[in-house]
Amino acid sequence: MNRKIPAAIFKYRRYFSISALTIGIVLKHYSKGTTSMQLILLGAIIAGAGMAFRMHSASYLFGRHIETEIGASFLCSSGPFAYIRNPLYFGNFIIGIGMAVSLNEWYGYALFFSQYTLVYSFLIPYEERFLQDKFGYSYTDYSTQVRRFLPRMRGYEGRTKVTPKYGLGVLSEKYHVMILVLAFLIYRFLFVK
Repeated sequence: MNRKIPAAIFKYRRYFSISALTIGIVLKHYSKGTTSMQLILLGAIIAGAGMAFRMHSASYLFGRHIETEIGASFLCSSGPFAYIRNPLYFGNFIIGIGMAVSLNEWYGYALFFSQYTLVYSFLIPYEERFLQDKFGYSYTDYSTQVRRFLPRMRGYEGRTKVTPKYGLGVLSEKYHVMILVLAFLIYRFLFVK
């Protein structure tokens, strides 16, 4: 497969979710839809849990996951990475569900699942090829024991010992936090009647 498309998707990955979110807000606004404050709060709690999971996961990568080009200085198999190969993407999934719950429209779910499927069906194989090429047997062993998306109950036995840097993990997610806060404020002031 040509690597230009996955590389471009990797570089601009955050804009896909922002686009889906924007389209959902515009559709709801023009259809004069409403949402209850309870659904907005429930969605915010769900999205907040996803954001906290992302911050925790990012702490094991020392904030290096925000790059625009694929790269890895080490194979992280500590913390959440010992239980799931893509904890940041799992966090994004939880955040997306929270946003769709708050929007409270069928197309919110459709937009989220469509963009999520499109983006990660390119990104995950692209990243896996990179990690396989760079880390060889270590990655093969890791990927055969740790699932891509569904967490395991037992952690990976051969995990690396990484001390998380929580400050860097939290700081690296400030962009996502700002987008979520802005989205929930828009939901609150446009859609709650």
